[in-house]
Amino acid sequence: MWVQGGASALDRGYNVLIFDGPGQGAALWLQHLHFRPDYERVVTPVVDFALRRPDVDPNRIALQGISQGGYWAPRAMAFEHRIAAGIADGGVHDVGAAWYAPLPPPLTRLLDAGEKAAFDHTFLGSLSANPKSMADYTFRSRPFGFDSPFDVFTAVKEYTLAGLVDRITAPLLITDPDNEQFFPGQPRELFEKLPGTKKAIVRFTAAEGANHHCEPAAPGLRSLRVFDWLDTTLAQI
Repeated sequence: MWVQGGASALDRGYNVLIFDGPGQGAALWLQHLHFRPDYERVVTPVVDFALRRPDVDPNRIALQGISQGGYWAPRAMAFEHRIAAGIADGGVHDVGAAWYAPLPPPLTRLLDAGEKAAFDHTFLGSLSANPKSMADYTFRSRPFGFDSPFDVFTAVKEYTLAGLVDRITAPLLITDPDNEQFFPGQPRELFEKLPGTKKAIVRFTAAEGANHHCEPAAPGLRSLRVFDWLDTTLAQI
């Protein structure tokens, strides 16, 4: 978070509050808190804490979510209206879509039918011959807090902004990089479903060296565009 906006925000004169949400960093490893879809229950206490500080302008609180935070930030903004502006890098409308897409039809049918034992046996069996795939799944599923793959795939269905985007009233910036490998097409989907005109989407291209999930090779360009937008947006409040 320091590289993906913290340092640049300080350079621009902002105060910065960085925290580990459930399932991330110390919250996962030390406190054993796991991912949750209702991120307003995470962000609202953070806003409460921030507002107790004398160096926080209550009218100019911005929230930035990185990676899957591109779902959590808009989700929180749908309920927590003390946030004046948000950044979703990149935008995520439906976390579960990235999990369901690679599933072969037989596994999808088992999942839809609620066949937990059969799904777990088949799914784990398909990974057993590929240590890398097993390691990737273990890494990605651990923050959800379930031992059963069926439980993980069931849980991610709740991580969607369907029916909630109309509740987002503050300006939201969405990043949309070329070659988005985890949530392809979702930044544009979220942008198009957001109501009103207080929204923006910014492209990052391979020609700029700013492609891939969260623009990892171009943090300077990313910060330039994100904070130019935030400067302009907050100045209008």
